[in-house]
Amino acid sequence: MKKTGVFYHDICGKEAYSSLAMGVEEGFQSIKKEGLFSRPNITWFESEPATEEQIARLHSQQWIDQVKQTKWWQVSLYSVGGMIGATEKVLKGDIDNALVIAGVGGHHAHRDNAWGGCYFNVIGLGIPHARAKSLGKRFAIVDTDTHHADGVRDLYQDDEDMLHICFCDSFSWVYGSDDRMESNTKFCFPHGSSDEEEIANVAREVPPRIMEFKPELLFWLCGMDTHQDSYGTAALTEKAYPKMAKIIKQVADEVCGGKLIVKTCCNTRPHATRYIVPRIVDCLSESGIYTD
Repeated sequence: MKKTGVFYHDICGKEAYSSLAMGVEEGFQSIKKEGLFSRPNITWFESEPATEEQIARLHSQQWIDQVKQTKWWQVSLYSVGGMIGATEKVLKGDIDNALVIAGVGGHHAHRDNAWGGCYFNVIGLGIPHARAKSLGKRFAIVDTDTHHADGVRDLYQDDEDMLHICFCDSFSWVYGSDDRMESNTKFCFPHGSSDEEEIANVAREVPPRIMEFKPELLFWLCGMDTHQDSYGTAALTEKAYPKMAKIIKQVADEVCGGKLIVKTCCNTRPHATRYIVPRIVDCLSESGIYTD
């Protein structure tokens, strides 16, 4: 079994961004209700708020001051803080892997602006923290959210020590498009129109690129807006997500000693998050609770 940390603060559920509020608190509570925290290898770490200094590693002071004026300031701090805490504990070997449940998005956050329920680049901010602490240099992000991760791509476009594999509904993946923004370490691929097609796409595109790149830590942004009852591609059932988790965890086990952080906003309906979230924790921890 693996030692798995779950990073979450009640503020992330109770003050979640509008379109995320439907599933964040339910996602965390489902882990408790299923009794997963009673297992010795699964631990809840209450997320601490990030500091302005940590956020300024990717964002301008002007943007930080602007976000302070919104009602999403506190939930953004705790969302980023969860990611920073998870990154440090996984790279130090205190835990093997982690799930970070955030109350805001992140991958649409640029240095000076953001959109789509994002304020700070939650998943992206783990990387400069690790580098500042000399915990690692080479990282990979796999993003299976509906939308193109324009903020992550903008911030890391020229960083050859960061592999970015983005599945998206954007024109950016269309072959022949000038806006595809591809390189040897930056890729975009289309979503599947069914569970089977999405899982096949992830299985085909992710493992070989991770194995070739050899990151020290793998991040997976598990967007649930691809679920058929959410607001994105509306293509997948809840059964697709644990299967994607197995694919991504297996390659993390093979390449970087199992160092994997899954970030989610639980951005789908409660009935789906109740199914998906405990099964992702079960997969990460290798507890073997679920057989479906």
